[in-house]
Amino acid sequence: MVEITFYAAECMEFPEQMGELHENLTLPEAVDVYMWICRRNRSYGPGIGFVLQDGNIPDYSGTKWPLYQGRGIAQDMIDLIPAYRDHPLVKQALEDMKPHLEKLEGERKEGRGMERSGGLGR
Repeated sequence: MVEITFYAAECMEFPEQMGELHENLTLPEAVDVYMWICRRNRSYGPGIGFVLQDGNIPDYSGTKWPLYQGRGIAQDMIDLIPAYRDHPLVKQALEDMKPHLEKLEGERKEGRGMERSGGLGR
């Protein structure tokens, strides 16, 4: 079965070792959890990522990968992996993310998110 799920992490660099990680979410759920994490005044570089399950790309299936972090969509990171860049579910996720950008940009402008503290409480 081919599917994509989303996660929200308090730390995108080390999502499973540092801070909170909420997995197996829909994209709207991941956006809400990301915003909740940002409002809690802790900041280790939060973000939203995806996990693509596709047996046709075994090297990349089941891997956590960023979708949104820092200042916007993580297009550069997605483009690093042609299997992600060209996959229809990832392309759809990028499209589905666009309506959420205004809300996420508002969080960033209010000083919430990783830019606020410089990360790691600095």
